[in-house]
Amino acid sequence: MSSSALPKPSSALFRLRRTLLAWIPTFLWVATIATFSTDLFSSAHTGQILLKIVHAIYGRISEHSFILLHACVRKAAHFSVYGILSGLAFYSWRASLPGRLRWTFKWSGLALALTLLTASFDEFHQSFIPSRTASLQDVLLDMMGAMFVQILIASFTSTQQSRNSTHPHSTLRK
Repeated sequence: MSSSALPKPSSALFRLRRTLLAWIPTFLWVATIATFSTDLFSSAHTGQILLKIVHAIYGRISEHSFILLHACVRKAAHFSVYGILSGLAFYSWRASLPGRLRWTFKWSGLALALTLLTASFDEFHQSFIPSRTASLQDVLLDMMGAMFVQILIASFTSTQQSRNSTHPHSTLRK
């Protein structure tokens, strides 16, 4: 294929391709979350796996300790899984709506909105699975993870922006 047949970086086709590629990780992560919402990842199933891991590493622990550990692991999963979604969505929005800066409130807000929508649909879906329960508290925890990641992104990118803006020959977006 000749180089003249390839889309030029400024062409609409190139921008569309770049935008679609930027959304692939986000959509794959949403699909992963949908899988986590099935019976396979219910408390009963994850508890059996975690119990085997705990017994292999620590030996026997009390039932009370295990219940507490299992609850903490499941809630930490909510926080981290939706934090990751928020980060992926931020970068997808940044690729879709490019600008001169490395961080904007618009990208962050859209990432949080997508995360809230996904978390809400996830809990709604779980309300139809007999081995699962829907929980508004889980949505709130999901959003805490998402906001945490957005704060990290804003903190690190604003530090880089301010560092770059002090150098006369630097660009704001690398």
